[in-house]
Amino acid sequence: MDYFIYIADDFFFLCIGLLLLYLFILAVASHFKHSNYPKARKQYQCAILVQDGSLLPFMYQQEAYEFITYKDLLEAINSLDKERYELVILLSDKASALSPHFLEKIYNAYDAGIQAMQLHTIINNRKGVRKRFHALSEEINNSLFRSGNTQIGFSSSLFGTNMAFDLEWLQKNQRTAKTNLERKLFKQNIYIEYLPDVIVHCDSAPVYPYRRRIRKTLSYLLPSLLEGNWNFCNRIAQQLIPSPMKLCTFVSIWTLLITGYHWTSSLKWWILLLGLAITYSLAIPDYLVEDKKKQKHSIWKKGH
Repeated sequence: MDYFIYIADDFFFLCIGLLLLYLFILAVASHFKHSNYPKARKQYQCAILVQDGSLLPFMYQQEAYEFITYKDLLEAINSLDKERYELVILLSDKASALSPHFLEKIYNAYDAGIQAMQLHTIINNRKGVRKRFHALSEEINNSLFRSGNTQIGFSSSLFGTNMAFDLEWLQKNQRTAKTNLERKLFKQNIYIEYLPDVIVHCDSAPVYPYRRRIRKTLSYLLPSLLEGNWNFCNRIAQQLIPSPMKLCTFVSIWTLLITGYHWTSSLKWWILLLGLAITYSLAIPDYLVEDKKKQKHSIWKKGH
């Protein structure tokens, strides 16, 4: 019995240790300075698609934004004239505000040859444990799988909304409203850029539109390896990584079990748990940490 426990312990430690090293590299890379694209040589025409009922068209009447409201996304995309528009932006129904110089930075990236861009989603309403948890999870994903990816030369992952695309590519590839655009981009080895300074403020967390099918995801691994599509291989591996909550829960439980069983064997697990805490802390942006400090300060003032 002891033999099998030690074998399982070594196996779990090796797997999670390698995973921690990988996540730590991404977390550190996300702090590197993002290079800015040169100013676009021309003014592009861009359609911004928002769901019917969005307040954005009224909020930005004075801006040079071409908002197009829709009820059917696929119909709206296919109705756009390629002679008039080069770019299309798909915004979440939760979007409530856009950052300054929104289009300018997108045009700069597009002018440099970028066909697909993931914009930075910030959730404004973070009151309550669940909403704050959603905001933390989204920013950790931004740091690791978007900013971290692009900083080491891989494509950003897509959130499924708040994205910008070359219109011609989108019309050719968006077959249905549920088409997984991220997978199509990776299969075609098209680079996806992450623009952290192009911010879409949302009232609440947007819904991720793509279903995660592990079996289908794994079916693309061997073809990607044979083709040398390391970009797609990297993304497939990332989709198999448990969420921060699940990973930390598993490591914590296993650490406690091993501590009770044989405490000297648990020391490496306590170090691993500390490493996970440091890694995920690095992936949390300053504004969320400052939020927490403000909350503590307001509670202190009320109590005194």
